[in-house]
Amino acid sequence: MATLRVVGGRRLQGVIEVSGSKNAALALLPAALLCKGHVTFYRVPDIIDVHILLDIIKALNIDVLFEGETVHLDTTQLTPRSLPNGSVAQIRASIYLAGVLMTQFGEVTIGLPGGCPLSRQVDFHLDAFKKMGALVSLDGEIIRAFCPKGRLQGAVIELDPRWRSVGTTVNVMLAASLAEGVTVIKNAAMEPEVVTCARYLKAMGAKISGEGTSTVKIEGVKKLSPANWTVIPDRMEAGTYLLAGAITNGKVTVIGVPSEWLRPFLQKLVEANSEVDFDDERITVSMKGRPRPITFVTEPYPGFPTDLQPPMGAFLTRSEGVSLIVETIHRDRLIYFEELQKLGANAKIEVANNPKGLPCLAWVEGVPELRNGIVNALDLRAGAALLLAALSIEGETVIHNAEKIQRGYAHFVEKFSSLGADVRMFTEEKVSSHVVAKFGY
Repeated sequence: MATLRVVGGRRLQGVIEVSGSKNAALALLPAALLCKGHVTFYRVPDIIDVHILLDIIKALNIDVLFEGETVHLDTTQLTPRSLPNGSVAQIRASIYLAGVLMTQFGEVTIGLPGGCPLSRQVDFHLDAFKKMGALVSLDGEIIRAFCPKGRLQGAVIELDPRWRSVGTTVNVMLAASLAEGVTVIKNAAMEPEVVTCARYLKAMGAKISGEGTSTVKIEGVKKLSPANWTVIPDRMEAGTYLLAGAITNGKVTVIGVPSEWLRPFLQKLVEANSEVDFDDERITVSMKGRPRPITFVTEPYPGFPTDLQPPMGAFLTRSEGVSLIVETIHRDRLIYFEELQKLGANAKIEVANNPKGLPCLAWVEGVPELRNGIVNALDLRAGAALLLAALSIEGETVIHNAEKIQRGYAHFVEKFSSLGADVRMFTEEKVSSHVVAKFGY
């Protein structure tokens, strides 16, 4: 467990080079297991979730070397093994190994995935596997699936258009790449992280078309070949650092993320009276005074991303009026306001009275100043929201369970420090001005 101590009240200024995308890396690494040979990935983020996934991959008799931002995999001796809970239960992306192993070996036994406590379901994934001819059962917290015909079969997979599941889109692409016949995903996710996964599979020899649109077609092939790849930049990390500049009345530039990937987010920053400038390689956000109140709705790409909703929520706690946040993707995504209220935020939460509990609304009445205190990071993005709030508060704020921020933000203590923040991470082993991450889960 880690504790973050933040002495806020400083205007953050500077330039941040964005790390590789967490969500892209967690899809690309399992994809490499669809071939036999040596594979290298570049710009892989040095975060806890990547280390956990690599530990799981090692259990499949894969040689793994992670140095700097480069991951080398030797998949030559890939061996099918049961993957019960343990590390599998710590990250959501472990579910991708179900699609990979089933299409490679015709069967899989794997524990239910974990990750942030956002009540995410695996039903979409399992339903897709069933449509592709797999017999699937859920025995407690263990998923068992096998293909009576030896290979998964092509099928039409129609996802719910309200959510256009990223995870299910990726998993079906992985599974269908070596399936027999043609698979069509309707209402497919269109996120950049999905597109880069599809293009990596194509570099390996997969026959995929339509990536980046709502209809993706995959024609199964018998074999894929090794290919190296560079992970795209993390647009969620970029958005978080840009908000750090805005919430502290500073000026922050991020390098590497196309502005198009963040268009709805940047539009809302402008509505809130931030100054936004960008070109092909850089995005700069600066802010003077308190933000104007705004309304925004989280939606699948190209809409406002749910992962940037908590950081934006923290920013709006000091708006000059009442803002409205409508969360349509994850019903528990607004729980971070319970912690922000300990710092003086004023928010009222409403949850829809239906089985999904969606949409959820947050009416956020801005206050002139937040106050320092002690809070808990309930999940990755909630932790980022608390960190941003703490940076805007005079004096010291303590964030417990801060290791959850390390799940998605590489070297964030060093990066925030480079902008002028006073941020220190305490772990059980030592106290340092730098991150002391304990990997090898």
